[in-house]
Amino acid sequence: MRIKTLGFITVFVGLLCMYINSNAQSLKDPVLLTIDGQPVRVSEFLNIYSKNNVQTEASDKKSMDEYLDLFINFKLKVRDAEVNGLDTIKALKDELAGYRKQLSAPYFIDSTVFQRLIDEAYERMQWDLRASHILIRCDKDALPADTLVAWERMDKILQKARSGEPFDKLALQYSEDPSARDREATSQHPFIRGNRGDLGFFSVFNMVYPFETAAYNTQPSQISDIVRTDFGYHIIHVTDKRPALGRAQVAHIFFQIPPKSSHADSLRIQSRVDSVYQLLLNGADFAQLAKTLSDDKGSAMRDGVLPWFTCNRLVPEFVERVYPLKNGEIAQPVLTSYGWHIIKMIDRKPVGSFDEVYNDLVQRIEKDMRYNLCKQSVLNRLKNEYQLSQNQKALSDFYKWVDDSIFVGKWQMPPAKKLKKQLFSFDDKKYSQADFAQYLYKTQKKQPPKDKVVYVNNMYKAYVDQEILAYEDANLETKYPEFGLLMKEYHDGILLFEITQKKVWDKAIKDTTGLQQYYEKVKYNYMWPQRKEATVVKVKNIVDDQTAKQLAKQIAEWINLSDMTTATLKNKILQDSTLLVDIAREKFVDGDNALIDKLHKPGEMTQEIIPDESGKFNLELVILHRIVDPEPKALDDVRGHITAEYQNYLEKEWINELRSKYSWKVNDEVFKMIKAQY
Repeated sequence: MRIKTLGFITVFVGLLCMYINSNAQSLKDPVLLTIDGQPVRVSEFLNIYSKNNVQTEASDKKSMDEYLDLFINFKLKVRDAEVNGLDTIKALKDELAGYRKQLSAPYFIDSTVFQRLIDEAYERMQWDLRASHILIRCDKDALPADTLVAWERMDKILQKARSGEPFDKLALQYSEDPSARDREATSQHPFIRGNRGDLGFFSVFNMVYPFETAAYNTQPSQISDIVRTDFGYHIIHVTDKRPALGRAQVAHIFFQIPPKSSHADSLRIQSRVDSVYQLLLNGADFAQLAKTLSDDKGSAMRDGVLPWFTCNRLVPEFVERVYPLKNGEIAQPVLTSYGWHIIKMIDRKPVGSFDEVYNDLVQRIEKDMRYNLCKQSVLNRLKNEYQLSQNQKALSDFYKWVDDSIFVGKWQMPPAKKLKKQLFSFDDKKYSQADFAQYLYKTQKKQPPKDKVVYVNNMYKAYVDQEILAYEDANLETKYPEFGLLMKEYHDGILLFEITQKKVWDKAIKDTTGLQQYYEKVKYNYMWPQRKEATVVKVKNIVDDQTAKQLAKQIAEWINLSDMTTATLKNKILQDSTLLVDIAREKFVDGDNALIDKLHKPGEMTQEIIPDESGKFNLELVILHRIVDPEPKALDDVRGHITAEYQNYLEKEWINELRSKYSWKVNDEVFKMIKAQY
């Protein structure tokens, strides 16, 4: 059946490549057979043969002969699908393209870099950092002169910080991160106290990758070098480094300090907090106090319990109290920007083992900006491999052709005759200014205006990268034989599924006339043994043994009446509405019913009365009507078996037709050579 997932595929690349390499001079992947004039090479046959015989302990020449016959049938079916145009159906082409996209992805990722990122992320998961930063904004597409100005500003701030000036005061004075300073209340938000650059605790994946890397590479109490992110330039002061919190769940009792509270009000609230904490130390019920006293009404309804959190989810003063707590412990009250908290540890889940978190790390890295490092590594390799050559002067000459209309999506290409200079080349591909202009024209869109030189440079880089990757993608099948064989396998597998469904599976189900005719030919292969046709009467809920015997006698008399049908008999028995009655007239083989097995002549009758758990009685009475000689089972009784057999029949007929319809020929010398060397 058709491949629906990629998980089951075991690519037998090593053996195949070893075979091809060891026999490169003598065989050079020769043609093993031709199907309808089309060559099928040794590598394709060995690839599929090896996969289907991967568990064979020793080479079996006979099995290879048998498999060649199956392989010929397989290729004939695929050829029939192509002749019938199935390979041109859009849905099937799209399906194959989808598989190719998945299968080609690993060729554009540096697996070594990817593994290094996984190892690095897991190592960082073991630690939580607390850090402050100062930001000087600089657009990621800023001109070199503007980036230099921003960098020089940050460098002066860095010198001040390293000379001993308080980092929080420098952040308050210079940082362009709005969270550093107090923000007055507006209609959209309440008063927000500035963090003076303090970002609180964080771990891996909580910050953009360059910032994260700089922070983890800086020792506690130290200040990092200047680091560039998409937001601008940063310096980072690492203030704490702790073994990872992991995930924690706590309960808290919260006491809010209202805005603009007086000092006296604050002292009264603190005194209340201290008294509640003392009650808890003396054994008071935390959940009850949370329900009745906490100003966090949402968590109060849940005994004060908060959702599971990681170190970066709550304010740092709160998290600091959580780190040392063991399950069930209650921390001393802590004041945060929101108010006072009394915290009780409920549970904690530490960072899992490497194997436990591996899949999660893979998924998170694939969605993170650091994943670009894996792609860029491949791109750099391809540029070197294909000897990328670039003409910077031709690019500089191109700047004059671009104006601000490109930022509103209305830029028009200059005449092609003015854009003849070659911009870049790699391998045997050459790209002119006109090619690049066509790319700009097709990709332009409305966007905020930028410096035209920066914009053109960025788009040029994207264009070069796109073309190199597209060139590599187009050549994967020839550059990597194992990929070509795998794609051939998927292509043929899809066509095989479709043509078999059309010629065999669907036909066997829909061709009712053909199925009936086939059944008539083989029905004597599906015989019933001698059977007994009998009526079985089961009556439950009879009040006592004597009543059961009387009812059995009455039923026997009723059964012997010529006009007594099953329905009539059931109605007579059900005159007592408390009874449960089941009557069936069927054909039974030996072993189906123990009472019937005792009967040997038509008209014989027997019964059994058994008490049940409720103290009432159940009656089973049977009468043998006739002995049924062996006969074929009806089609409906064996439809599944007949349909499967009919499918096999259709497939054999189809293969016979294909072998006569299409020419095919095995190169016996090549096949002998394979068997001798495999």
